[in-house]
Amino acid sequence: MTAAPMAQGELVAVSLCIGAQLMVIGFSVILANTYRERALLLHAGAAVLAVLAIGAVVGGQPQVAEASMLLLLGVAGLQLRDLVSHAGAMRYPRAWLVGTSAVLLPVLAVASIMGWNLLLPGLAAWSAVVLVLMHRSWGQSRPWIVWLAMAYLPLVAGSAWMGWKSLDVEPDPALPLAVFLTLWSAMNHLATTWRSRIFSETRVRVDARNVIDPLTGLAAPLVFYERVNAVRNLMRRYGHPSVLLLVHIDNLPALYSGFGPEVAESAVLVAANRIRRALGEGDVAARLSHSRIGVLCEGVGLAEGAANSASKILVAGLKEPLPAAPTEFLQFRVVMALVPAIDAPAKTVLQAMSDRMDSQVREGGERRIATLNAEDLVAAATSAAPSSSSS
Repeated sequence: MTAAPMAQGELVAVSLCIGAQLMVIGFSVILANTYRERALLLHAGAAVLAVLAIGAVVGGQPQVAEASMLLLLGVAGLQLRDLVSHAGAMRYPRAWLVGTSAVLLPVLAVASIMGWNLLLPGLAAWSAVVLVLMHRSWGQSRPWIVWLAMAYLPLVAGSAWMGWKSLDVEPDPALPLAVFLTLWSAMNHLATTWRSRIFSETRVRVDARNVIDPLTGLAAPLVFYERVNAVRNLMRRYGHPSVLLLVHIDNLPALYSGFGPEVAESAVLVAANRIRRALGEGDVAARLSHSRIGVLCEGVGLAEGAANSASKILVAGLKEPLPAAPTEFLQFRVVMALVPAIDAPAKTVLQAMSDRMDSQVREGGERRIATLNAEDLVAAATSAAPSSSSS
């Protein structure tokens, strides 16, 4: 079948649609590589097949156009599998979608090249599976899935129109197909990028929770432990000591009982901010429990750490009253120790310091800075290491 001559205006319109498709392809590839979003890359591949289908209709090759449309539906189905990968209870529908998109539709595309008109049966099978997935994932995927559903309407309409026209002896006009596929490509790109942005922001928030304490803004305990282990390696290599400080908010129970939980929670945030401002460059602090904050001071010994870091932290607590309780000040206790060279986990070392802090709190007294010597720290860490490793 030869292609019928196209009017000048129709040719210009088809060219504009192809140009729009090429822009979508370019944007999809760039964003896919920038944000590592495979769904956008799959959409770019589907849009390439859409351009090929339009060109085949213009060139009077209906078998190639029909095969391209079947492959387009297959790639769009694989993209849908990525888009709804977050939805639960979708194991069997996803398997059906993969079987239809990756097996059935390519087989029908090969048969179409041989002269069989199979676009309508392939579209019916693809639409049934897609409808099931869209229905089950609808509540978990709004608002972006609305645009995806709107994108599938012109895709199904264009495929059905082309499958119906393939049964006629007259050549297929390319403009309706080009318009349908351009609308699908633009709206699908919008839905995919919208979903990508939502999930990227969610991943950033989750990653931030893994490295930053959400209440105080200090480092997360895992990050703190990794820094302590890294400092131990530097100590072994270069011999530079580093100091661990465990800071306890001593009057936090009194603030809770006297002023309520809101004032106590605000006191934790104030304590974290004041400790952060008292740290030197390169030091790191992490909230290890409700009332205790760990501090790592690199490259200093016990005497320097007591004179500088620990004293600054104590003064920072007494410098100004609490904003939520103008008659109260923050009272800190500090237990200090050199980072040991043994292979005990940082969490085990800090647990030994926490045990010493418990005894200091029970005994009370005016002494605010206590030092845990290397022998006691190594003994406590060594005795605690087997139980922590077995647990």
